[in-house]
Amino acid sequence: MAKNGGTTRPLWFIAAMLAWIVPGAGHVYLGRVGRGVILFLAVGATFWAGVAVGGVMTVDSRYDRWWFYAQSLSGVHGLVGWRRQERVYEDVARQLGVTRILPAPDGRPTDEQMRIDEALRQRGVVLANPSEGIARAYSGVAGLLNLLCVFDAVLLAMIGRGAERRRTADASPRKEDATA
Repeated sequence: MAKNGGTTRPLWFIAAMLAWIVPGAGHVYLGRVGRGVILFLAVGATFWAGVAVGGVMTVDSRYDRWWFYAQSLSGVHGLVGWRRQERVYEDVARQLGVTRILPAPDGRPTDEQMRIDEALRQRGVVLANPSEGIARAYSGVAGLLNLLCVFDAVLLAMIGRGAERRRTADASPRKEDATA
């Protein structure tokens, strides 16, 4: 924490990094443990509900980049989901003898990707289904929710606890107002 006129203030960039990596950790760093736990559970439940609906291939960087970017904002949840999906994809690629999978310049799947996708379909791993959009939306919205939490942690770190207390005290009714 940085010294500022004799008081210590949390560093906003540490709060931001913690809040992104582990949802709610930035708030815990700022001393708001209850809020941090609630944020971790809310972001995690939303992300993993999406994965539960769509399966392990929901966090896929190859076909729907914008949702993948949104999912990446969920920090550790997105990283774990993406790594699990990559592991499944790499296992199938290895079994098919595909050593290197490069995306096509036009964004379309390459022949190697199509072979891997067909092998996954034969194994019963669904890559596209009616609930795929819902699954990606849930997990992507979890990342966007975490982005709001990062902004909240940064603002709380910048204004400090004292400003929050002053605002609360200003909003509370005064004795003069209650008697009038």
